[in-house]
Amino acid sequence: MSLPRKQNAGFNFLDGLFKYLLKIITDEDFLREARGASPSSFTRKRKLSVKDLVLLLLGFSRAGVRHELDRLLKKQSFHSTNIQTYSTSAFTQYRQKLHINSLTYLLKKLLEYFRQHALHQKLYHGYRLVAIDGSTLNLPEEELLRTCFGSSKNQSGTDSTTARISVAYDVLNKLVLDAQISHMKTGECTLAKAHLPQLVPGRDLLIFDRGYPSISFAHFLHKQGFKFCFRIGIAWKGAHKLVKKADDVQWKLPKGTRYWEGGKQLSLKEPIEGFRVVKIHLPNGQYVVLLTNLSDKEAFPKELINEIYRLRWGVEEFYKRIKNVAQVEFFSGKTPLSIEQDFFSRIIMLNISAMIETQELQPAIDDAYISGHSRQANRTQIMLKLKEFAYDLFWNSEHDNALNKMLTLLYQCHSIIRTNRHFKRNRGFRYKRKPLNYKA
Repeated sequence: MSLPRKQNAGFNFLDGLFKYLLKIITDEDFLREARGASPSSFTRKRKLSVKDLVLLLLGFSRAGVRHELDRLLKKQSFHSTNIQTYSTSAFTQYRQKLHINSLTYLLKKLLEYFRQHALHQKLYHGYRLVAIDGSTLNLPEEELLRTCFGSSKNQSGTDSTTARISVAYDVLNKLVLDAQISHMKTGECTLAKAHLPQLVPGRDLLIFDRGYPSISFAHFLHKQGFKFCFRIGIAWKGAHKLVKKADDVQWKLPKGTRYWEGGKQLSLKEPIEGFRVVKIHLPNGQYVVLLTNLSDKEAFPKELINEIYRLRWGVEEFYKRIKNVAQVEFFSGKTPLSIEQDFFSRIIMLNISAMIETQELQPAIDDAYISGHSRQANRTQIMLKLKEFAYDLFWNSEHDNALNKMLTLLYQCHSIIRTNRHFKRNRGFRYKRKPLNYKA
């Protein structure tokens, strides 16, 4: 493919995106969030500005803190005869001043820019599909981290320091809308409810796997105005009894139906209407049962409900990318704040990577390969090239040449989509704790 043209709408979106992010991390509102409850932070002039600090956090790789510091300082002194130095110890102390609210604020601003300017925003029958799912992160073995985030045991009985994480993921636009990191004892439903203030009732259709459904949670979402789709297990005996007679049944929960909430058994004070139970047959002869409040069978037939649940797999792919591509578990510090900074930094970079893919690369690839097999952009290479060009793209507003070079390389990184290919899942257990970033 040829060099991207500057008048291209996708190029203009990305050009504006990097200018916007540069403006955000240098304005007073961001500085206020960065200071948190300490108004005296970031008031002195230092070798590294707040902007430099944020760019370092965004650009971290397995090469380590020392390598990233040298990259940044080399960029700063490109037109100078003197190269400044900065110790990793000074950086470690400096980063402790950066409140985590600054990175969550940057994430919100990034999503705002997408909603206002993106030309390719995908909906599914008028809804934004949001998959909510949780996972865990293996943390460095530090007593402070174990106290803050807790621990878990693996299949062999090894107890290790672990944090629970959860994301609300826009599966069609490949964006994290909200993220949470918490103690291992925090329930997944609790974290799922923490995502809701960042979501829009009536617009967002929430998709959950088997770990989430309960009468209490479904009723709560229904009252809030959210549409949802749960996969339910055999513990839902009433629902499974219904689908023995038919594959698509309207379900009304009568007044007095008992359910558990907060460790207490309660009963419904009023009947719940609008629920629907759908049975989906799988090619291997088994089936899954889905619970939804998309009660209109004409607008959402059984086949669409099945497709909605299948699209949930995008959030599983996100966890694969944040762990294996963004390498979030190669942490650059061993304090709770460092863990949170690394976590949200990776999410921001993955969201920027997704915008590069959906707003420029994939539309260009689709136009170039109209016939034959469909092709998709290489998401791993997008993330790697974004890290490689990060300082050139973020450093100043005149970054057109760097953006052109990065896109030119990425246009060559695509692969053919081969449908209906199945491979046996390897269920072998492989456990390996990731080393600290700065010791790489």
